[in-house]
This record gives sequence, structure tokens and C-alpha cells, in this order.
Amino acid sequence: MPVPMGVPGGSGRSGDRQGGNRASTAAPGARRPPARRHARRTTQVRRNAVVLGWIVLAAVLAVLVIGGPLASWGTWLPLHALLLGGIGSAITVWSAHFADTLLHRPALGGAVLLDIRLYAHGAGTLLVLTGITASAQALALAGVAVVVGAALTGVLAIAVQYRRAVAPRLAALAVHYAVALVLLATGAALGYLTSWAQARGSAHASDVFYVAHTTTMVLGFVGTTVLGTLTVLWPTMLRTKMEPEAPRWTSRGLPLIVLGAALMALSGLGAPLAGAGAVVYLVGACGVLVPAFRTARRVPPTSFATASAAAAVIWFLACVVWMGAGISTSALDGGGIAGDASAARDVIHAVRVPLAAGFALQILAAALSYLTPVMLGGGPATTRTTNAIMDRAAAYRVVTVNACLLLAVLAVLPWQVRLSGAVTSGAVAAYVLVGMGLSGRELVRRARGGNDDVVAVSVPVGPPGGATGGAMLPVGGRSPRPAATSGADRAGAAADSGASTPARRDPVLHRPPSDSGETDE
Repeated sequence: MPVPMGVPGGSGRSGDRQGGNRASTAAPGARRPPARRHARRTTQVRRNAVVLGWIVLAAVLAVLVIGGPLASWGTWLPLHALLLGGIGSAITVWSAHFADTLLHRPALGGAVLLDIRLYAHGAGTLLVLTGITASAQALALAGVAVVVGAALTGVLAIAVQYRRAVAPRLAALAVHYAVALVLLATGAALGYLTSWAQARGSAHASDVFYVAHTTTMVLGFVGTTVLGTLTVLWPTMLRTKMEPEAPRWTSRGLPLIVLGAALMALSGLGAPLAGAGAVVYLVGACGVLVPAFRTARRVPPTSFATASAAAAVIWFLACVVWMGAGISTSALDGGGIAGDASAARDVIHAVRVPLAAGFALQILAAALSYLTPVMLGGGPATTRTTNAIMDRAAAYRVVTVNACLLLAVLAVLPWQVRLSGAVTSGAVAAYVLVGMGLSGRELVRRARGGNDDVVAVSVPVGPPGGATGGAMLPVGGRSPRPAATSGADRAGAAADSGASTPARRDPVLHRPPSDSGETDE
């Protein structure tokens, strides 16, 4: 059955602020006003600039820690700048976007509340980083309170939005974002308790809280968000249909993912819980990964974004197994409850860099590589060009980044080899930022041509092949071009496979008119 998504920027918003907006989608081929289109692009760029700012800050801090004046500070500061600042900000922005798309209803507070949440999360993160680094508990507590408040506000917005939804087919996937934000609030509170216990000399309590904090944030907050998003984003990135069972399997796997993360979080109190938690978590993750694997068998990932996302998921699964097995076997030492907590902390301490760089940072790089051409727009020709820019030397970049990262995390190697691997991996991965800059320059160069034509297209989301049960999601998109003729053309308005392949724009990345992230003014 058709699931209406509307043309971005058209009617459907609860109470259009400008009455004339309703006429913009009267005809399928109606052009969106340039002022609104450019304002939307500016809003996207501004919000994602916050994410990029955190990534750059984390990179600078990492360099200063590795060989500079901050070497004595350890990796806590750059890791939290990346995970809490960069990844947290990205999830704040894109979870609201995907919730809007899946629920087809305006979010509570709209664009204003989303901006408030984004900047509040950033301010709270800065307070946390400053407070913990300076041993100012009051400042850290204030930062945690701001982060928790922003997260719970997002939960409220999604809950109200969900209640107003008219039960679209993919609505249940939006629950992932509400659950993830609850886990963010919980993990932030546990992080403060870790610092608080350590400041009072309670090493055992600090270890227990550390294990709970890290697993809740990475496996719970980040893992739940990524797995829920990949259900829809993965086939979209591959420009193919979603497996028919994917939404149902993902929804059924969510309780197992949360339960597995909870068991892992409690492993500081009993090491065997980690093994059980890892098994339960991986079973829940199969609800996402099995349909994704079937999709990849039909349409193999060949672009940088898809190959990088696949590599990130492999790192994530390996780290979950690593944590589960490592913490469980640490109980064999017979150190008692206190020994279990300390050993669990050591295991997580060893796996934190692979989780941050191999999983979190790489999945963010994949998303930015795919989203940048969509975010910038500029017409079919410009989109093909910016996709080609972001996809340059894709195979070399993915292989080099992951091979060098593997060298960096192997403790048996000399530190010189590990450092060289880390530097090389970071240098090659930095092309994502360079590519975004080049894409922006290309957009500016081509903008004078005025080729920003927009039409309504349909994207099939449903069973592959000729199976029944699929849905056509009408979305706003660029004019489809003829057939793709080269590797760079994969990112054009039409995909490379099949006569029934849709135009390039997708239902996930082009928002419904009720999107909280945009305004019509």
C-alpha cells in the first residue's frame, strides 16, 4: 500500500505558518521555492557543522595527548569529545530527522526545540569535559544535568510524536531513538557517579560505575541508535528495496538489545553476566544484521559509505564478543567481586579505542559521506559530482583505514608500529572532512548555473524482486537522469541496477513536510 511521505517543503505540517504553503504540493512536479530550499540546506549545514567541530576538537586533543603537552591526561578527554560530543550531537540531529520521516508527523517543538537540544547537549558536554578534567565535581554535575535534560526532552518529543502518528508501517522503528535517548541519560548519570566515587576514594564503586557507564553509552545509546537506523538506511544507501521482514525483526530485537546491554552493564558486579549479556545482545542485533546481510548479497556494498558502514559493524560485533569473552574469563582469576569489577574495567579500557575509532567514528564517516551530497543538493549534475568526490579511492581508503587501525590496536606489536598505524589511519580517514569541503566548493561553483530542479519521485521500500507486500514511498527528489555509465555515476539520481530502480533521492534522507528539523519560512 502507498505510504505518503510528501514532497519536502510542501504541505502536511501541522498548521502551516504561511497559508500559501499548501499549494506547493498540489502537483507532483511542483517546484519548491528556492528561498525555502536554500534555507533548509543552510540549516542542515549549520547543524552538521557542530558535529564536525566536535570531531576536529577530538582529533586535536588526540594529537596533544599522543605526543604533546597533554600526554599525562590520557585518552579520556579526546574519547569523550568524540563520543559524547561528536557522536552524541550527530545522533541528536539525525534521530530527530529519522523519527520525523518514520512517523510522518511534526515533532514537538519543531526546529526550535531541536536546535535547543543540540546546543544544550554541546554546552553540557563542554561542562562535563571541563569539570572532570579540572576535578570540579559541581561543574561536571551541572553538565551531566544539562545532557540528561536535553536527552529526556528528546524522549518527550518522540513520545508525543509517536502518539500522534497514524501507525505508518515503519513507525515502530522510531522507538529505538526514544530508548537510545533514555540510555544516554542513564549513561551520563553513571559517568558522573564514576567520577564521584573515584573522587571519594572508592575504587571498587568507581570500577562498577565505569563498566556500567561505558557499556550503557556504547552498546546502549550508540549501538541501539545505529542498529535501528541501519534497518532503513542500509538498503537506502545501497539504493535497493528493504527486506520485507526487516522492520518486524528489528522491533522484536530491540528488547534483547536493551537486555543484553543491561547485563553487560551489571558485569562489574558479576563477571559471568558479561558473557550472557553479549550473547543476548548479539541475538537481538541479528534482527537487524540478518536482513542487512541478505540485502548486501543482492546488492554488494561498493561505495565508500556502504563499505565503511559494513566495516564499522564488523568492528562493533568483534568488540561485543571481545568484551563478553574478556570479562567472563576474568572471573577465572578468583579475585572476588572487587577483582571482577577491576578486571572488567581493564577489558573495557582495552577495547575503548576500537569501539570509538573502528565503530563509532567509522559509522559516522560513512553516514557523512552518504549524507553530504544529499544535504548539499544542487541538482542532478552537482549531486553526481559531489558523490564522486566523496567516493574517491573508496576501496583504498576503507582497506587502509581498517588495516592500519588493526595494527594500532594489537598490543603485541611495538608501540612505534601501533603509533604509525594510528597516524596513517587517521590521516586517510580525514579525507571525509576534505571531501565535504570540496563538495561545498563544487556546490558554490555550480550554484550560479541555477540547475536546482526538484521533482517528486517514488522509492520502493518492501520485498526484493517481484515479491508482494512492498510500499512505494513518494518523496521529493532530483530529476532522474538516464542510465548510469560509470562508477561515479552510482551516486546520481538513478541507481545502476534494473529498469525499476528509483531515482537517487530516498525516503529517509528527504524529509516529510512535518519534519521538525526545518521551517517553512
